[in-house]
Amino acid sequence: MALFLSENDVKQVLTMEMALDGVESAHRDLALGQALDTPRQRSRLPQTVLHILQGALPAQGVLGYKAYTSNRSGNRFLVHLFDAASGRLRAVLEADFLGMMRTGAASGVAARWLARPDATVAGVFGAGWQAEG
Repeated sequence: MALFLSENDVKQVLTMEMALDGVESAHRDLALGQALDTPRQRSRLPQTVLHILQGALPAQGVLGYKAYTSNRSGNRFLVHLFDAASGRLRAVLEADFLGMMRTGAASGVAARWLARPDATVAGVFGAGWQAEG
């Protein structure tokens, strides 16, 4: 049976260090041609848009997708992870907080590699609503 993690579960388990390590590892695999990242797909209706992002990390034995809907009442995010060998569903996660952490971690990884070693201050532009999380 697949694991289900609610927003609250994700907040209790996920740390920024975990997000930084995961994002850095995934970007490394992608740069080495050892991961798949499919461009976002959208299905648009007058009231609501469905967004799908998908990819795979073969070295980790997983593939999955994030699906979210957006409309005037807000956004709702879910991540589905599958076992790469069997194709079986491993987990479903509510992913609003997860997405905020991943977005922040991407900037953190960039700062790790691109900042001067003596840097003590960083400026971040364009974070939008995710900066509020």
